[in-house]
Amino acid sequence: MKRIYILTIVSLLVAVSCKKEVVRNEPDLPFNPFDTLTFSEEVLETIEIDSSSFLGLHTYILKPTCAVPGCHDGNFEPDFRTIQSSYNTLLYAPVVKNDLAGTFTYRVVPGDTALSWLHERITTDDEILGRMPLYDTLYPHERAKITQWILDGAPDVMGISPILPNYQPVTYGFLAYENDTSGIRLDENRADLMSPIALPPDTEVEIWFGVYDTDEFGTFMPSYNLTYNKARISKEPFFFTDPVEYDMEVEPAATPFMGPLYWDPLIPIPYYQHFTFNTGDYDPETFYFLRFYVKDADHDQPTEIPNQGSPLYWITLFSFYVE
Repeated sequence: MKRIYILTIVSLLVAVSCKKEVVRNEPDLPFNPFDTLTFSEEVLETIEIDSSSFLGLHTYILKPTCAVPGCHDGNFEPDFRTIQSSYNTLLYAPVVKNDLAGTFTYRVVPGDTALSWLHERITTDDEILGRMPLYDTLYPHERAKITQWILDGAPDVMGISPILPNYQPVTYGFLAYENDTSGIRLDENRADLMSPIALPPDTEVEIWFGVYDTDEFGTFMPSYNLTYNKARISKEPFFFTDPVEYDMEVEPAATPFMGPLYWDPLIPIPYYQHFTFNTGDYDPETFYFLRFYVKDADHDQPTEIPNQGSPLYWITLFSFYVE
């Protein structure tokens, strides 16, 4: 009787400890698409199970310790049932819980334990947050292996470290003013939202190009740090090799032009890149197409906006004709 009483108490403690994490109570575990991605037995047999590799971490630590009923068994992420689900719900996977300061974005950031939520959860001394797994059952050498794996770039079972994609700069449109920003706004002179702009003849027109970049973590980065900063105007919608090229000026970080968001004039947004041209240099009643070129630090070549792969309506949007 005493043994049954002790087992009951332990069962209750486990249930209470996990109840904040469990989000499903169905008897069947939820489907995880990563579980369909399995390495063949032939491939796995050729890989030596090094306890410091991810295959070793999953085999000796994550699966037996964490993928237990009611915990990381598919009821909630990270899902440690298989090698594939474990890796894909850890590497650059967004955190659900966080510390009070909101320090962490991803569960594992290769090479950086300070930004990896997994590392924080297995090493924290915060009594309220609590160290994982339950009851701090990892040995020091096991925590050390996870730490070293992260510092080594968090490679997968094939020894490849992931790279988070860094996107090229993106535009939110452009503005056109007669003479300068104190003049008449001209980019609203369209037959409809996606038609070319009608510009007055023999007029100085100032174009402000709206563009932003993001880093590998998706953080918004204003465009004053972008380089190259060119604009081209062509009669041909898909030929921009020979047309006249304009150098765009770039406003300092502290003093952008706060203009309206192209499709919502009630939202002010910073514009840094701009250039001026005279419509007297262009034939009347002829369509001309604009292209902008900026370069961030993560790409070898400038980003062309719009480009050959842009939708036709986007190419038409970046066009004008002289009345």
